[in-house]
Amino acid sequence: MAQKFYDLTQPFYSGIPLWPWPVMYDTEVTRVTFPEYATFPGDPKRGRVNKMTTVIKTKMHASTHMDAPLHVLEGGLSVDKIPLSSCYGEGVVVDMRYLKKWDVIGKKDLDNAKPKIKKGDFVVVNTGWHKYFPTYGYVFFNHFPGFYTEAADWFVEHEVKAVAIDGGATDHPLAHTPLKKWAPNLWDEYKQETGKDADEEFPIYEPTHLALAKAGIPGIEIAGGQIDEVTGKRCTLACFPLRFQGGEASLVRLVAIVDE
Repeated sequence: MAQKFYDLTQPFYSGIPLWPWPVMYDTEVTRVTFPEYATFPGDPKRGRVNKMTTVIKTKMHASTHMDAPLHVLEGGLSVDKIPLSSCYGEGVVVDMRYLKKWDVIGKKDLDNAKPKIKKGDFVVVNTGWHKYFPTYGYVFFNHFPGFYTEAADWFVEHEVKAVAIDGGATDHPLAHTPLKKWAPNLWDEYKQETGKDADEEFPIYEPTHLALAKAGIPGIEIAGGQIDEVTGKRCTLACFPLRFQGGEASLVRLVAIVDE
């Protein structure tokens, strides 16, 4: 049987959009740079005068990446300790492109997902938000529909293998209390549009991150690429991190494999 491979990964490059809250990070880790150095003499007979070595300065949460439990859980597994079996298996790419700005993905959405999510599935959620990356970084990171407490409990109860989403994180963008402190402009925007206080509406900080970490379920953020081409399909999914010793996250290549 023939197989077709689909890349569900966003590009990675110098100047890539990053989580836009510099107040939460030292400015030195909020940049991705690729200085290149021609360091070794090559062999002109083989078509290369110099060999090129690239030095990358990045945070591991740039572009498509996997969070290890250590990212949010003291004493949690580092990314090199995540079982490879948790990074590969049968699963679904479900269509939630009907969702709108700041919608919360809950039990009803997951129960009614097409194809049906089975116990133990590797789950990829297509909200359609990948289309804003990288052109509209602010919209991508601050407005995507995301998971909160209901989805967190649902994934654990269904013992899913892994969870990927094409939004900026596995938790809703407003689930960062006190948002008024961390991202006051976003807090103001939500207040102006809805008349509500985001810190009252989302009082728990990143519940999905923590629930997945405690259950040993890898969370993959910023999916994209060819995701629309496999949405609505049951397929094999693979997503392997770097063997980054002690790392709390890793860049990944998320791939869907479809039998034809």
